[in-house]
Amino acid sequence: MGQFLYRARDQRGKLITGTINAENVKVVEAMIASQDLIPLVVKESHPSLIKLPDFKGWFVKVKAEDLIVFTRQFYTLFKSGMNMDTILHTLMQQVENKFLKEALTMVQNDIASGSSLATAFGKHPRVFSRVYTALLAAGEKAGILEEVLKHMATLLEKEHALKTGVKSATLYPRIVMGVMGIAIYVLMTVVVPKFSVFYGHYGATLPLPTRILMGISYFASHYWYMVFGVIIVGVIFYKRYERTPQGKLFFGNLRFKVPVFGLLETKVVNARFCHLLSSLYRSGLSMPQSLEIVASTIENGAFSQDVRIVQRHIGSGRSMSEAMRECHYFSPILIESISIGEKSGALDEMLSGIGEHYDMEVQHTLKNLTTMLEPILLVFIFGMVALMALAIFLPIWNMSTVAGGR
Repeated sequence: MGQFLYRARDQRGKLITGTINAENVKVVEAMIASQDLIPLVVKESHPSLIKLPDFKGWFVKVKAEDLIVFTRQFYTLFKSGMNMDTILHTLMQQVENKFLKEALTMVQNDIASGSSLATAFGKHPRVFSRVYTALLAAGEKAGILEEVLKHMATLLEKEHALKTGVKSATLYPRIVMGVMGIAIYVLMTVVVPKFSVFYGHYGATLPLPTRILMGISYFASHYWYMVFGVIIVGVIFYKRYERTPQGKLFFGNLRFKVPVFGLLETKVVNARFCHLLSSLYRSGLSMPQSLEIVASTIENGAFSQDVRIVQRHIGSGRSMSEAMRECHYFSPILIESISIGEKSGALDEMLSGIGEHYDMEVQHTLKNLTTMLEPILLVFIFGMVALMALAIFLPIWNMSTVAGGR
């Protein structure tokens, strides 16, 4: 089986390109025609002798809003009773994101070749997450795909609302810190050197804070390329270390301990845990399977480790609430609610209810975040300004000593 490149036009005359894996050109043309497309050019893709890295995959980006709209449309069309080929063809006409459109084209080709829906979607992990494909697989297997699509659209909306809320709330401190950093760099490279020249005329021994500041200023002015080089190397090291198991665990624990943001992180990860686990468990997946998927989806490495601990304990026959009591980052209200849900047999409903509770908690925290951060930012800014002013103007306040050369 080879890979073929094709160009075709739809009924409106729009040009469509893509790739299909098939036995020969005739099979490709038949597959294109089955999609109500008119094939123009079909040729086999010959691999290059020198295989270059797939740089295109690095830039694949499908916005959460696009995926939410797609899932809502998918649910509506499936509910109307259309067959899968017609649904995917209709969705391809509606989708505007080119990466999502390309993925859907290949999904339709795979399904036409006999693949299951989950398998076809699972070939595009940069577009459809593991949770997405796992829910599709569970819905197909249990025959409840319509219900799963509805829950999945709701889940995506909740996830997007959480992430958007956190980003919006942290925008103010990020802007303040960014402006502060630029201001300090300008002071170090433009203002402080002029004071260095001014004080240099007197030849006196300057106070230690002034000498430290001027030394930093000299280095930043004359060796700026080294400063940027250190920053770039530091960012690369951080990114690489963050991807390792040790790095994920370290930074995950650190995020829980940061003042103000640690409390927000606890509420956000508990909310996401409830929403994800409720959706997966409700779709028919076993609890160990659901926990494994949740652990690989939650971005916080320390919380993921707790989820995997719970998964192992459940596999050995312990109850979920008992296992959670031995972990660090599950909230007490979540543990008690799960304990009640296990006893009453309504665990998915209890998880959904606690998730809604934490959504409100997160929104309340986000509304008050700026108020909580303002004192910390003011103290930091005042401290930096005071230190720099002291270092710059201390010799002036003691001008008689400087002018006397003592």
